[in-house]
Amino acid sequence: MNRRGHIGTLLLVIGALILVVSALYVMTRFGDDVSRVRSEMRSLSGKSSAVHENVLINVEKIVNDAFVLSKDKLANFGDSEFEKLFNKSLKNLAGQERVSGLNMNVYAKIALGNYSLNFDSVSGKYDLVVYDVFEQTNVENNNMRYVYNLEILFDKDHVISVKGF
Repeated sequence: MNRRGHIGTLLLVIGALILVVSALYVMTRFGDDVSRVRSEMRSLSGKSSAVHENVLINVEKIVNDAFVLSKDKLANFGDSEFEKLFNKSLKNLAGQERVSGLNMNVYAKIALGNYSLNFDSVSGKYDLVVYDVFEQTNVENNNMRYVYNLEILFDKDHVISVKGF
């Protein structure tokens, strides 16, 4: 009888068993990493959201403070002298926040004057736009970088809105 065919079949069965055992081992070990990675991602997402909300609140406060400082010095809202005083106040306040230690460039862009300030004479509102702002958050080995444009809308009374787009 010819038994050489049985040796090949036996090797196939042994190879299949090795593959099944190794696959089971990988599946049992993989489950622990998923829960750890999931918690790291949740932490990263939560931290990034908190940093972003904090930045929006701080920028609104800085713009409001610069607006109040400039408004107190001049009576005419919307003229070029107001804009000069506002820009100077805004740059000084942003320069103070620039050393916050967070990994972002919004305060640096404002402090260096990398923004556009436009006055709409019809509505009586200013539109301050800062382009290509980023915030970077790190948790363990995971990094998250959020790039957006920041728009602040304000009138002669207060800051109307601060939003990223």
